[in-house]
Amino acid sequence: MKNWLSLDADSPFGRWVARVTRGHLTPRGARLATLAAGFTLAFGLVGMLGFVQISSSPTFCGSTCHIMKPYYESWKRSKHNKIACVECHINPGITAEARKKFEAMSMVVKYITATYGTKPWAEVDDRACLRCHERRLLEGKEVFHDVLFDHTPHLTESRRGLRLRCTSCHSQIVQGQHLTVTVTTCAMCHFKGQPLNQETARCRLCHEVPEKVVSAEGTPFDHSQVKRLDMDCRTCHGAVVRGTGEVPKDRCLQCHNDERLEKYGDKELLHRAHVTEHKVDCIACHMEIQHGTPPASARIAEAAGDCAQCHGPGHSVQQSLFAGLGGRGVPRMPSAMYLAGVTCEGCHDRTLVDLPRTEVASVHIVRASEVSCMSCHGPKYLGIYQSWQQGLAQRTGAMRRELDASAAVMGGAPPSAYADARHNLALVEQGHGVHNVNFAYALLNKAHEQLNDARHAKGLGALAKPWAEIAPGSANCVSCHQGIEKKGGPFAGYAFDHSPHLERARLECVACHRPHSERPESEIVRFGPEGCITCHHRPTATGQIDCAKCHGDVRKKTVSSYRGEFSHEAHLDQGLECASCHDARSGDPRPSPAKCRDCHVD
Repeated sequence: MKNWLSLDADSPFGRWVARVTRGHLTPRGARLATLAAGFTLAFGLVGMLGFVQISSSPTFCGSTCHIMKPYYESWKRSKHNKIACVECHINPGITAEARKKFEAMSMVVKYITATYGTKPWAEVDDRACLRCHERRLLEGKEVFHDVLFDHTPHLTESRRGLRLRCTSCHSQIVQGQHLTVTVTTCAMCHFKGQPLNQETARCRLCHEVPEKVVSAEGTPFDHSQVKRLDMDCRTCHGAVVRGTGEVPKDRCLQCHNDERLEKYGDKELLHRAHVTEHKVDCIACHMEIQHGTPPASARIAEAAGDCAQCHGPGHSVQQSLFAGLGGRGVPRMPSAMYLAGVTCEGCHDRTLVDLPRTEVASVHIVRASEVSCMSCHGPKYLGIYQSWQQGLAQRTGAMRRELDASAAVMGGAPPSAYADARHNLALVEQGHGVHNVNFAYALLNKAHEQLNDARHAKGLGALAKPWAEIAPGSANCVSCHQGIEKKGGPFAGYAFDHSPHLERARLECVACHRPHSERPESEIVRFGPEGCITCHHRPTATGQIDCAKCHGDVRKKTVSSYRGEFSHEAHLDQGLECASCHDARSGDPRPSPAKCRDCHVD
């Protein structure tokens, strides 16, 4: 039997060609036509096979179909750019190779006939991923955004009742980033419907407590206190989750008709159909949940936290002061704690501070105090908090008295500068200056300047500032130690007062104290009592040293000497002066035995 494709004239193919060309070609011409048709068929089959091969390549998709170009470009920039698209998008198996060719050809046909959709849809089966990445189920852990992530429980266990797929997290959510995990995907699973720092929203599930001092917006904080006092992360990080992840019903209509909405409330069915059985991105249905420190521009609303649900705008003055806003003539100066993300609940939390609650207009307010500060910063913060309170009370009281006294003598309508001064004082008083001490002090300084501008406009003399300024070189220290100029205490057995040192002598803090970064744990002053000699053992305008200024109680003291017990009172009663025995300007002001022999015989 002759081959069906034989070019002989009596073969089936030859007879078909003869019938087509009957009456037109000679027998020799018919054989030539048959030969040409055979070559055409052969080349057509080879070309078709070649086209099928070419059409399944990423380059063909990216250069031919304009709707695929964004996906092709993101694939070129990804770590998978050495792997053909069909290797992942066609499930592995015996028929996989044939499916790759068929899918590629069908997409070309749809493109040519303009029957394609404008939103390409593709699913990647876990089996396709695990052909290369199966080790992730064994080794498991990867570092992602400073979080040690374990693939094993996410892929092998149900998470909150849901069975996840590889593409539940690795998807094309961000345009231009191929199969990239975004933090919003993590946030959706961990925070949807969960109170912060509970269950899957536990902070330490992903974040270990730092063992070192960290800096937030230039403010250092030692997290060792967190472990030692078992502090709740929400104390400082209460505004790190934004959004609720709800599903608006109208989003369903983007893919389904009204008949499918009857299943809208069936959470188990919806997640099984969309997450487990098909790869649908979470944010295709859910509104986005964001996790992380909010930008400074958005933090004013976040600072109130849950308090705003009840208190609403009633605490706007406190929020403005905390955020460093609302001053007239004073630039924005956010509090360091505001910049670090601390919310109202960080200090006004009855679980943290067990204080009586005061009822105001039927709303219970948990009052904060120095205990709130010490809970995070340690007992040494008590003195800082008290100096803030004392310094603010002294300055606001003095500013109020000057404003009232000036209003009484101005006569007529006061200038606008007077209203600005009143506004800045009210912002400090009503906003409670301790919410942002540096901003409060700047407001009061500006208020005094504005008051003098108003007095000048009315022909009145300027008023001296009712508080002393500290040397500019101490600005960094004063950012925490506002009001320290009014504080004092014992030092080396003597009563010490900061006021003459900071206000009159205008000394900088580093004259006596090391910076915190250099200071040993137990050190307060960088020297002992001998360090004071440099300044205090200087003659006055009369050429004498005022010893009694620091040693006024020396008359009552008896000290040991090489001759036995020495009584200061007995020698002073004889008319001797301090300089008779002591050379205050020497490195060692103690009297030598030779000085004693001037009067005494051994």
